[in-house]
This record gives sequence, C-alpha cells and structure tokens, in this order.
Amino acid sequence: MNHKRIWELMGRKLAREASAEELQELDRLLRAHPDLHFPVETITDIWKTDPGADDRAAGEDAHRRLISRMQEKGIDIGLSFEEQQTAIFQLEAQERKSWWRYVAAAVVAGGLITAAWWWRPVGKPTSPLALNEVVTKNGSRTAVHLPDGSQVWLNAGSKLTYNKDFGNGNRDITLTGEAFFEVAKNAEYPFVIHTTRMDVKVLGTRFNVRAYPGEKVTEAALIQGSIEASLHNRPGERIILRPAEKIVITDEKSHQEHTKNNEPVMEVRHLTYYEENTEAIVETSWMENKLVFRDESFVSLAARMERWYGVTIHFSDPQLEQLRFTGVFAQETIQQALKALQMTAVFNYSIHGTDIIINQ
Repeated sequence: MNHKRIWELMGRKLAREASAEELQELDRLLRAHPDLHFPVETITDIWKTDPGADDRAAGEDAHRRLISRMQEKGIDIGLSFEEQQTAIFQLEAQERKSWWRYVAAAVVAGGLITAAWWWRPVGKPTSPLALNEVVTKNGSRTAVHLPDGSQVWLNAGSKLTYNKDFGNGNRDITLTGEAFFEVAKNAEYPFVIHTTRMDVKVLGTRFNVRAYPGEKVTEAALIQGSIEASLHNRPGERIILRPAEKIVITDEKSHQEHTKNNEPVMEVRHLTYYEENTEAIVETSWMENKLVFRDESFVSLAARMERWYGVTIHFSDPQLEQLRFTGVFAQETIQQALKALQMTAVFNYSIHGTDIIINQ
C-alpha cells in the first residue's frame, strides 16, 4: 500500500497539485523506502524533460510519453502493454476530473517499469567466467538484485564482485567503493562483504559500506539489524554493531601519533544526522541524491565531487587542498557547487571539459 501511495503522491507533485501536508507525507514515505529513491528520481527527470508533460492530455497519452522517454534512454520496459495499462485503469476508474490522477497513472505505470529496470537481475554470465562483476562509472549509480534476494545499490566509482555460484553454499562478495545493502536473511549462509581493510559479516540487515581505494577512511554504517566487522590485520578481533552505529577504520598516516606499528585506528561511532529532528543521516545521504560533507578538507571533498559529477579536479596550490567545508549538494551542477564553495573560501577555478583546475 505504501508503494502505491508514493506513486499517487508523486503524481500530485508532478502535476503541481500536492499540498504541503502531502509533500511532507511523500518525504516521510521515501525516507522509509530508500529503495525507491532511484526510481522516483528517474521518473522525475524523465517527466521534467518531456516537453508535453504539462498539457492536459489523457492519462494514456501521458503514460505513452513517459514510456517513450524511457525507451529513448535505453531502459528495457520488461512489462507487457496490458500489464502497464492495469495500473492506469485502476487509478482512472477512481476519478476522471482531477488532472493529477492522469499524471499519477503514468507515474504508477512508469514506477513499475522503472522498478523493473532498477531491480533487474544482473544476469548470468555469458562466458564461463568464475566471477560476476558490476561496475559504476563516476557520475552514475546502479542497483543490483543478487541471486539470494539481497539488493545492493552501488554509488559512483564502485565495483561489486561475486562468484557465479553466489547463494549456493556461499554469500561472499568483494566491494571496492561504496554500496548500500538490504541483505536477505539466511541463517545457514552468512552474507560477507570483503574490502581492502575489513570484512563485514551479516545474516540479514540494512547497512552502508564505504571503502574507496585511496581514501584514508573505511567505514560500515548500520541502519537495521546487526553486523560483525573485523580488520584483516586483527583476525581474532570482532566488533558487533548495533543500529545507528558505525565502525570507522582510519589509515595510520593521519593518526600516527595514536598508533603503534603503523596500524590503522578502529573506532565505533554513532551515525551523523545532518537535519535536526529527522532520520536524515550523512552516511546514506547519497541514496537520497545528496552529497553531504561536514568539516571536510577540500582535497577529500574534491575526490567525492569527482565521483559525483564525473569530472577530474586538479589543485595548482597544495595549500588550497587544506581548505575545509561543510554543506549539502543536491541538484546543483558542478559550476553551482563550486560557486557555493567560493562563498566560504577564497579560491578560483577554471573548467576545461571534464577537467577542473583549482587555483588562487
């Protein structure tokens, strides 16, 4: 029922007929269903780029336009026309006077189709390789439905690797980058994520893992359930996390004064909320299409912006790398993001295609 309500509210929002209370309800529902952020975002983008989306055509025409736009983007619909029409007729039968219902009809059908796209299985390998590999480029994200029923959302610049017999006797995967997991329960075979610094073991839960190569920090943030983490260089030590906690492993180079034998520092911290009186947390903000940063160095933020926007950022002066910023980027372009940063720090920049030079 919640999913249907989300699509109905999306229809009202796109038709610009949603009340403030309905927009708040939609926001609450989307926070409770992070798996729908990508489908909702995709439908919104497609609808906005459709020049005829604001006319008062019938719901069937709106639906056809939406499907056409999705096909132009290379999205395989995966549903028959009759299956798509079912959602339309169910809504149109309720009331034919209000324009938002026509929009909702197209959004509901589009939502089902987009969900089929986002949640499609990655498929069996066409060659006798031992591994399946899913890769996201900078500036893009993707969703993966694993054979055991688990769902994974990969952030930009990430790679997920798993054996072709995944789910049959093992549930081990290797992650490079960042991903959000909703793991299907299986008491017999625990789900294990391997990263360069640690392994994360779960039975069934929702959590986020960040392990980008070259970054000083590796972390696992628990949303629901429980996870067990262990460092590769401390095989006998296990850390059990509770909801709203995260394990943070920091490279020895930034904490040498607190370490012996140049070992990484392992800490358990609470999750960080970036909006008061909400459940919006920094660790999974990328799932809501937000780039959130808190007292972060420019060089660290630049690495995240490179993945977020699909660009390459160069610093002409090492001192600029140490500037620190706090903020949130949502719908901003790379130019708008850089101008926003200039409001709190003195620097200049020049853009040459996908290369950006930061200078004094």
